[in-house]
Order: sequence, then C-alpha cells, then structure tokens
Amino acid sequence: MENHPTREEKRNMKNVYFVPVFFILLGIQDQNTQQPERNKHIVALEEAIKGKEQMPAEQVFQNIELFKGMPAGRVLRIMETAFSPALGVTCDFCHVEGKWESDDKDKKTIARKMWRMQRELSELIREIVDRENAAVNCTTCHRGMTKPALEMPRASNKK
Repeated sequence: MENHPTREEKRNMKNVYFVPVFFILLGIQDQNTQQPERNKHIVALEEAIKGKEQMPAEQVFQNIELFKGMPAGRVLRIMETAFSPALGVTCDFCHVEGKWESDDKDKKTIARKMWRMQRELSELIREIVDRENAAVNCTTCHRGMTKPALEMPRASNKK
C-alpha cells in the first residue's frame, strides 16, 4: 500500500507554499506602488508658486539667467529631473536654501557655465552627425556624481 499524505498533511503543505508566496507577492506589490521620495525643496517651491507655473520664470523667480521665457513650473521640472539626478544632489548643492536667487555658491556659477557648454556641444554634435535629436546633457559626463567622470575604465589586454 502506497503512503499517501492525510488531509491534514495536505493542508499543511499548502500553507508551507502559500504563506511564503503570499508575502513575496505582497512585497512586490509594495515595491511597485511606492513612489520615490520627491525633493523637499521642489515640493516647497511648487507650493510657493502655485497658480504661477505657466508664467515666465523671470516673473516668478529672482536672478534667472538661463531659463528666461520658460514657464516657472518647467524650470522646477528641469531642476528635479535633470540637474538633481545627473549630479546625485538636491537643490541646496548649488543654491542657498531659502535664498534661491543668491549667487553665493560657486557651484551655481559653474552649473550655469556647464549648461551653456552642453547647449553649445549639442548644437555642434547635431551638425556633425546630422541628427536633430543628437545631444549631450549633464548625465553624459556626470553619471550621477558631482564631479564629471573624466577617466575611462582601463581596457583589458585580452584578445
């Protein structure tokens, strides 16, 4: 006579598989529904300019040099989705918190120069490769770091 599991043993076996799978799926669900934490400075600035998002940046913010004529809300998007992740920083890396218009930090001046440089390089690259969408941006060199990645990894000598 073959040795078959009893009903209770079958029920216990189901629990052995069901419970871990349930918690694994619950964890996956949690990961998929969690939004990344937003930059607190951007959130506060969005609140401060509420209703003025479509106005030109220079009418909403002080000391605007690069983004004149651009909607104020778009400037915040650029800061949040381009500058911050490209350098792995938050707004107070370049700006004095609460005195966003201040030029007291050299990093802000450097960022302005770098922005101009990347625009010029992008125009030149588009001419060279004859592609309208060819461009460089902050991430091209910075790769999420405050200092540009200027050294290439060493090539292996294997052939």
